[in-house]
Amino acid sequence: MVARSFISLLLALALLGSVSSAKVLAQSQTTQPAPSIEGLIESMVNYHPYVLAINEGNYQAAAELEIARSSFDPFIEQKTKSRVSGYYDGTNLTQRFTNPIEDYNASVFGEYRIAGGDFPSYEGYYDTLSGGEASVGIAMSLLQNREIDKRRTALRNAGLASSQWQALASSLINDFVYKGVSEYIAWYESALQIDAVTELLNTASEREKALVTRVEKGDLASIVLTEFKANLLQQRLTLAELKQKRDMHAQMLSYYWRSPSGDMQAVKSDKPPKDINWPYWVGNGQLVTLRNALREHPELDVMKLEQQVVENKVALADNALLPKLDLTASIARDVGAGSQTLEGTETKVGLSFSYPLGNRKAKAERAQLQSKQRELAHKLTSTEQAIAQRFEQALVYWGQAKDIVSLQSENAALAKTLSKVEKTRFDAGDSDMFVLNTRAQNEIKAKVKEIKARVDLLKAELMLYKEAAMLYSFNK
Repeated sequence: MVARSFISLLLALALLGSVSSAKVLAQSQTTQPAPSIEGLIESMVNYHPYVLAINEGNYQAAAELEIARSSFDPFIEQKTKSRVSGYYDGTNLTQRFTNPIEDYNASVFGEYRIAGGDFPSYEGYYDTLSGGEASVGIAMSLLQNREIDKRRTALRNAGLASSQWQALASSLINDFVYKGVSEYIAWYESALQIDAVTELLNTASEREKALVTRVEKGDLASIVLTEFKANLLQQRLTLAELKQKRDMHAQMLSYYWRSPSGDMQAVKSDKPPKDINWPYWVGNGQLVTLRNALREHPELDVMKLEQQVVENKVALADNALLPKLDLTASIARDVGAGSQTLEGTETKVGLSFSYPLGNRKAKAERAQLQSKQRELAHKLTSTEQAIAQRFEQALVYWGQAKDIVSLQSENAALAKTLSKVEKTRFDAGDSDMFVLNTRAQNEIKAKVKEIKARVDLLKAELMLYKEAAMLYSFNK
């Protein structure tokens, strides 16, 4: 069932990729201010077709469970037998109501029979009094199928498949949220860098005006102005590259940000929010919560549930090796006129026994399933270790990211101070344009790196939540 859900999901994703360019162009004409992180996630999990397709898989798994339950629905049977030619003309009508019970592979039944005409002696059991015969009884298994049978195994495994799908859906949605939020903070990083560089360029442009005035007055050589303009051009090229990167991420972000109708929404890429309301903060206490969540990781849940499915199949294989011994007991009474031999209450008890010699199929199936159990145990251990290792790796990266933020902030502050001092020295005639340009370039680079370091810290926190599968809960 999980495999079929995977196929359905892949088909849904293929449909998502067939969005026409005309529709994308029409949507891109309407832009809106960027949402907060939580607003983006809510739009993704509530309106995105990818998540809606995942939710449909959950409904399908629930339907499979209901189908399995239906095997224990009560039912009615009716049989009619008549002799239409020959010496005898007996007719028999039988109606039976049967209600299956899960325990002991049992069922209770009520039956009504009525017969008319003449029957040969070897069919005398069809005969009834004129008012018919009513009976009630019970059937059950005493050995094979007593504890478990195909219907109960299918029901248990259908329930496990539903839980498996929920765990798998949680994993898929967490991965999807990670991609969407990663795209958001990549756009946010570029937008912040553009704001910082633009601010520094505006200051440089004002300085350019002052240099032009000095050149026109003859206080400064024109080559100095030319050198300054060349440096300014380099900074503008840096700004253009950052804008290209920002707009690319903004376009990609529109795939994840959805309106209530499910349409893509374009972001005003030049206006980053002042506060993105970052929900994935990490502190010492939160680290304990994240680490504890590893034990309930949905990838592990899927595998553990698969183990239970195989355990049920092993029990069914063991059941097939047992002799078959079934009991049927009933009480019947005829009413009306007729033969005296049919009067009174009848109590019937029946036993049926069978056992195949050899039973190689059941033995082979059991050995195969036992091997599957060992395989899943090894895979579970490997997966647990892989998840723990990925989390520890993300934890190391997070610790390093915090240190880098501190160093890059210090570096940016120092570069700003040096650039300011160099401007003062240049205005006093104690420095040249080459050194001044170098200081200005270093200031811009340091500011860009500081922003990158701060966003890298957000990425590191996001990765910790991803590895713990706590970006979004499927049952939230």
